[in-house]
Amino acid sequence: MSAYPLGVEIACDGPTGSDDCPDSAAVRARFTSRTARQVRTDGRRNGWTTRRAQGRLLDICPRCRTHTTKEPTR
Repeated sequence: MSAYPLGVEIACDGPTGSDDCPDSAAVRARFTSRTARQVRTDGRRNGWTTRRAQGRLLDICPRCRTHTTKEPTR
C-alpha cells in the first residue's frame, strides 16, 4: 500500500487574523493544485486575499475581508 499527498487546504484566518472565520471557510482547490502557493492562487480567483503578519501569511475569505474589524485593545 502506498500513500500519496492529496494537496493542501487553506482555511480562513478570520476577520482580525487572530480569531476564527465565522463560516469556517476554506479555499476550494482545483484538482491540480498541490502546494499552498497553488491553492492560494486558486483562492485569489474567488476573492480571497493574503497578508503578512508576524512572519506568516494570513488567508482571508471574501466575507471576512469585507467585515474586517480592528482587534480589541487591552
